[in-house]
Amino acid sequence: MKGILAEPGKAPVIASLPDSLWAIENRLGTRSEMVVLPRTPAVLVYAIYGKGLNRTYRGQPIYGTILCYGWRNNRFQPLNKDLQAEMLDRLKELEVRV
Repeated sequence: MKGILAEPGKAPVIASLPDSLWAIENRLGTRSEMVVLPRTPAVLVYAIYGKGLNRTYRGQPIYGTILCYGWRNNRFQPLNKDLQAEMLDRLKELEVRV
């Protein structure tokens, strides 16, 4: 599934991401949490016990790798081209823009 991979200290990139919770948590190496973005059909998924500050979202630090997916009807969706461009722009700085 196409989404965005944002690793600590690196620019976010378009990547093929796992599409099940088991596979996501296997990729992250631990259980995960997610933040559904308001007014944007996207979700950020990250490890509960990530290492290395990656980004900050609404004052909350997010550590470790972040996976960004599209979000519709409470399900992960591939990011379309427009949403990929928007989320790459939002994730390029330390503070994720809302």
